Amino acid sequence: MQARDLNKTDTLALEQELERLMKGNDTPFSLLMVDVGDTGQIFVRSGAAASRKVLLNIAESLQSFCRTQDRLCRIGDDVFCILLPGVHKKGHIALAAEKIIRLHSAANGKSDVVFHSVVRIGVVSFPQEGGDAASLIHKAGIALDSAKKTGSPYVPYSPALAQSLIDQWHLKEDLAEAIADKALEIYYQPKFDMASRRPCGAEALLRWPSEKHGQVSPKIIVSLASEMGLMHELTGFVFTTSLLQAAEWPGIGKQLGLSVNLEATSMQQQETLDMVAKIFSIWGNSERDLTVEITEGALVADSDSNFERLRQLRLAGIGISIDDFGTGYSSLSYFRTIPATELKIDRSFIANMLESDRDRHLVEAIIWLAHRFGLKVVAEGVQSTAEIKLLTEFKCDVFQGYYFSEALPQKEFCRWLARYKAPKGFL
Repeated sequence: MQARDLNKTDTLALEQELERLMKGNDTPFSLLMVDVGDTGQIFVRSGAAASRKVLLNIAESLQSFCRTQDRLCRIGDDVFCILLPGVHKKGHIALAAEKIIRLHSAANGKSDVVFHSVVRIGVVSFPQEGGDAASLIHKAGIALDSAKKTGSPYVPYSPALAQSLIDQWHLKEDLAEAIADKALEIYYQPKFDMASRRPCGAEALLRWPSEKHGQVSPKIIVSLASEMGLMHELTGFVFTTSLLQAAEWPGIGKQLGLSVNLEATSMQQQETLDMVAKIFSIWGNSERDLTVEITEGALVADSDSNFERLRQLRLAGIGISIDDFGTGYSSLSYFRTIPATELKIDRSFIANMLESDRDRHLVEAIIWLAHRFGLKVVAEGVQSTAEIKLLTEFKCDVFQGYYFSEALPQKEFCRWLARYKAPKGFL
């Protein structure tokens, strides 16, 4: 295609060219599927003319890359394909991909509007991968999808990639069904108050014990639910289920507070925040505190808007905890305005504070600073008596970790509460 002819998509012409080369059988080649980034954001921000100019710069850079025998075509809004006859060795493909990446970066620099994008490339080679023209394009698409998900600049196709994609499709289908059927589970890990030496709360943790896929990581569950647009439903399930189950806790469990994680994407959705407040108004009660845990990284991004959203939750009577504190881009300035009630020190600092003077001083300083701003401090990942002694010296408020208990499903957690005794060595 000519670089200026951006309105056409040439998938059919590409298939015909692939079939012509494949019939010769003596001309190996590679097909590179190139995603140039979301140019639609420029259309929204700066209009059609600016968007077209950026896309034209990118297309011209790809055209300059091509040799006389190569073929360039556009097959989607932000996706181009480059057919490279005679190129099929790994080293040559790597050089080609790296050159495209350099040219793409230079093309972005020519634009009058700011456009930050990273090019991703999926590669399929013939005769290694065989098949017909449509199959080769499909395989290049699979490789591109893998590059985008893994953050790799370019990814060559392999049968393992295809199987992984199929497995993920099945995982998504089964997860969507599990969310709809409320087949996920909530586990609870207790939190201990330093002053009373008794449980003071529990953190709700999402689990999916799938018969087909085994125990699926919560990070994978959240990532897939986000991809499928099911985070609202998943968040509603977690908050509703944990509040209902907390009402069943026996003995000391009746006085325990409940902590539930809220993902960064959910915090950006006013509809989701309204839902959380409504769930708490329906299923919560005056005897049990509900705290929403937000990761520090999610909090710092667009902090003014996020703080306002969190203030809405505070007005609904819900506490706010800064989770994984110290692992994000900590800023002392946001302590002045953050509507938080609690701060959780990340396990990585707790684990090293006995051996590292730096980590020990950091933990002590974080606790002191948080207290100066009226925040309760939770140390997560506590695993030894020595850690408890040092944290007690630093006047840490709450402990959480395997030293006391791992996260337990509802029935086991209720039994644990019913027979609770303070562990030996817990000062």
